[in-house]
Amino acid sequence: MYHGRITFHARRYQLGDNNHDNHEVLDVMVPSLLDEGLYYPDGQILEEVYVYGSYTQSKMYMHNVRCSDCHDMHSLNLHAEGNELCLQCHRGAVYDQPSHQFHKREHEGKPSDGYLCVKCHMPGRTYMGIDYRLDHSLRVPRLDLSLSLGTPNSCSSVGCHDDKELSWVNDAYTRWYGQTRPPHYGEVIAGGRQGAPEAETPLHTLAEDPLVPAIVRATALSQLRQYPGAEITELFSRLLDDDDALIRHTAIRSLENSDRDTRLRLIAPKLYDPVKAVRIEAAVALAGLGDDELREDDRQRFAEVLEDYQQDMRYNGDFAPQHYNLGNLAAALGDDERAVSHYEAALAIDEQFFPARVNLAMLYNRRGDNDQAVAQLRRVVAAHPLQYEAAYSLGLLYAEMGDFEEAAVQLGRAADGMAGYTRVRYNFELALMKLGRWAEAEQALLMVIELEPGNEPYFSTLANLYLGFGMQQRARQLAESFLALHPDHQAAAELFAK
Repeated sequence: MYHGRITFHARRYQLGDNNHDNHEVLDVMVPSLLDEGLYYPDGQILEEVYVYGSYTQSKMYMHNVRCSDCHDMHSLNLHAEGNELCLQCHRGAVYDQPSHQFHKREHEGKPSDGYLCVKCHMPGRTYMGIDYRLDHSLRVPRLDLSLSLGTPNSCSSVGCHDDKELSWVNDAYTRWYGQTRPPHYGEVIAGGRQGAPEAETPLHTLAEDPLVPAIVRATALSQLRQYPGAEITELFSRLLDDDDALIRHTAIRSLENSDRDTRLRLIAPKLYDPVKAVRIEAAVALAGLGDDELREDDRQRFAEVLEDYQQDMRYNGDFAPQHYNLGNLAAALGDDERAVSHYEAALAIDEQFFPARVNLAMLYNRRGDNDQAVAQLRRVVAAHPLQYEAAYSLGLLYAEMGDFEEAAVQLGRAADGMAGYTRVRYNFELALMKLGRWAEAEQALLMVIELEPGNEPYFSTLANLYLGFGMQQRARQLAESFLALHPDHQAAAELFAK
């Protein structure tokens, strides 16, 4: 599909000047995925992301419908008004009927907005206070997802039935279209955002499904980074050769923190990928290895591609994320002073760009300046109370410094906000034990064991807690439940036999 001007209508970072003759989007930009804070979990627009990410989720895009099929490419005016635009492709005898829309053509003597296709399938919102725009994912309303995930829907939008309870709207929708709803990727993405253990398999399936839009597959792939293991690494490896450049790009990002041998074996060949964004992502992932780690044939290629990346970041040097990226690159190359300079430049442009402040804190910690690291992280958690990962980092830093009171406060916040991440709550429990808050520590351990009943370190910690307080019967019951999952576990068997 020709992408042409679509690069102007996307939330993305630019890779140099736009080339109108280029048919591959990732040669000129890298679009944002369906990330939290930008999109609702079902892919609807949350913040200002323009239309590219929405349209690439649509059935129209998947069937090669182009922007020019609806819009004049210069004026952006529509080729037809009202439902006539949609009836260029869709059969009026089926879709332009009250039996499909369940709304009358006229209401109180005036044309009814509820009869318009776009009112149901392209709900609009105003962005940045002035820009009213329709959602170009052209989706079927899903009231069930509104009930389960809190996502918006066109039926309850302003000007339609916003005066009615959601349950009332859902009941009407169910009467018209039936109870059955097909599975939706929004349910899987929502689980991935929560880090739910049960989301791993659905995310794995979604990432490999060729019938799903690439931006959705890439989002699922990016979420799988929180589920480490050989099977997930194998998935990343396979998708490095996917036909879609966005999938290849995301697979590289998902492998960038893997061990040296894995990066050399899997990522180094991607320095020769035909798509620019994939090549430069490969170079960034290899940056921490040093030239002598690469094959001699790859060293010159690596240097050239890495220079391309730095030029592209400097091209966008008036934006905070690009200085953040250059800071990350400098840190990977061991140039701490330059990394600090870029992180500070990012914050000078946008002091609320918390990723730069978090990485600046990590850099201070690496250099042994923990007071500065704490100061930076405290600014993040104060300004962004929902950034629980920052609270987690701050809690771990306090624990490293021996301040377990503050560690427990921050780790407790993180554990409550990252309910699906058992390791976070486990570290919270360790801080509680350091403080002698045994009853709270027991409850925290019971919660993580309920989520991961087969985790050996969690079992051992709680068993030792029980034994330390002379609670042999509780320890024995715990061992019995663990043996049901791991019948050959020697320590649990010995404990159960006591």
